[in-house]
Amino acid sequence: ILAQHPQLLAARVRGGAPTILTPHVGELRRLLPGMGVVDLGQPAGRLHAARSAAEKLSAIVLLKGRRTVVAAPDGRTAITTVGSPWLATAGSGDVLTGVLASLLATGLDAHRAAALAAHLHGRAGERAAAAGRAGASALLDLLR
Repeated sequence: ILAQHPQLLAARVRGGAPTILTPHVGELRRLLPGMGVVDLGQPAGRLHAARSAAEKLSAIVLLKGRRTVVAAPDGRTAITTVGSPWLATAGSGDVLTGVLASLLATGLDAHRAAALAAHLHGRAGERAAAAGRAGASALLDLLR
């Protein structure tokens, strides 16, 4: 929706609310089609893409993937060192968003909340893989 209606994001950013986007690579390409030849499959390309997107969009960008990159418009960046392919399942991003919203509600800075949410989500994915449990409901159980 934001790719088709960029004015929605611009209005939110102008309003001063913490704005955090949680795209995977395909969604980021749709959001910023002019990214060109950046290889989003490589760590350096993902880092560059997340930082560039955060700056261009004036929002925190949490680029989901094997190593999730969290970038802020001011240049702050965090990269997860945890995670599992078990996170690539329907509803997993919704669980991530719920964790993130909970952390924001505690008053954490948006970048710190996004980085912590990515880490907790990644650890839950590792625990799900170790337990042989898949799906969003398993992640929720393992986050409790």
